[in-house]
Amino acid sequence: MTTHTGARLADGYRERPLWHDGVVPEVSPGTPAELPPAHCDVVIVGAGYCGLAAAAGLAARGRVVTVVDAEPVAARASTRNGGMVIPELKFGPDALRRRHGARGDALVQHTLDAYAHLRDLVVDEQLDCDWDEHGGLLLAHHPRHVAALEEDTCEWAARGEPFAFLDREALRAEIGTDAYFGGFLMERTAGVHPAKLHRALLGRAERAGARVHHGTRVTHIEGQPGEFRVQSTRGAVRARDVLLAVNAYVDGAAPSLRRRVLPIGSFVIASEPLPLELQHAVLPGRRMCFDTKHLLNYWRLGPEGRIVFGGRASLSRTSVAEARDVLYEQMVGVHPQLRGTAITHAWGGDVAVTLDRLPHCGRIDGVAYATGCNGTGVALSTWFGARAAAWMTGEEEPPAFAELPFRAIPLRSWRRVWMPPAGRVLRLGDRFGR
Repeated sequence: MTTHTGARLADGYRERPLWHDGVVPEVSPGTPAELPPAHCDVVIVGAGYCGLAAAAGLAARGRVVTVVDAEPVAARASTRNGGMVIPELKFGPDALRRRHGARGDALVQHTLDAYAHLRDLVVDEQLDCDWDEHGGLLLAHHPRHVAALEEDTCEWAARGEPFAFLDREALRAEIGTDAYFGGFLMERTAGVHPAKLHRALLGRAERAGARVHHGTRVTHIEGQPGEFRVQSTRGAVRARDVLLAVNAYVDGAAPSLRRRVLPIGSFVIASEPLPLELQHAVLPGRRMCFDTKHLLNYWRLGPEGRIVFGGRASLSRTSVAEARDVLYEQMVGVHPQLRGTAITHAWGGDVAVTLDRLPHCGRIDGVAYATGCNGTGVALSTWFGARAAAWMTGEEEPPAFAELPFRAIPLRSWRRVWMPPAGRVLRLGDRFGR
């Protein structure tokens, strides 16, 4: 084992996602052999869950689909998340109804539909992705948050949803810690192996007839629906339609969308395999866990009985090593019985945050897009892709997320200046439950 002042590191420790082990091929950023075509029906920018789901749906409808991605196979957020499938928005049903009227009810239903869509897809098409449906716990990290969780329970119960509030005593049967003051139990929450899910969606899109080109960065998009020209580092493609499915990784090729999305770093560590008795002591019900902090933590049991523990370590620029040590101390603060457990993997990625903390889809400058899952995008991104295939071909109206005002992030270009103090304010708010 490697010793230093932070986390205990296992021999062979690596700064790469646990999920890449044995699943994602070691692909260099070199140029793929096949160039994108000069013409197609639809160009999809981004080969993550959303882009691949849209590609499969469009190709199945007879469209000639080209998917381009700037990075190698499965390099970005779709294989870097914590592998938690959560039917959640950042607001409860009543709050969404107060803000958005009947549209708020539609947003809630869309979120539940997204979870059901992914679960049905996994079951019906037998996708190999280690689906593990044991429910989830939203945990009150401060006494001030308990009442809100109780209210949320009542709101969901009024909708007939299988959610329940757990007081501190009841939590003892669910998690091996006294660090939390109450919990909101969601039965419809699951774990998944992110890289296996991505591989399954990639195969599904290719079998439908879509062509995927990695190492192909889009530099400019011009035109309008019916006659787009997509310029990339590997040539130009003319297409009738374009879908931006890049989420937090939107860049200067789509400046209008970029102004509306803030990339926030999220980091994850994975432990060595735990003995069965320690697994049971920490998470006896194998729930997916996440707390109510602004700079939240989330954790679960992963492959081989490892603890996979993540969070927003900071809003400042942070290295993987720095985040790893912060997360390790947070992990043993929640579960002291894990003190001394070695870390085998650490990694990070960006989540797409929007000003209203809600997802968005629609068209901007004539280009279709879906973005802004705010950290809970495994189900939503996949569902967004499937729905985009339907509304881009005129079969359906866009979902209610398309009707929301989509405002730009103030002073986004100055985010390196204001995000560090904003992070300190949020951490202070977490300390006092604000």
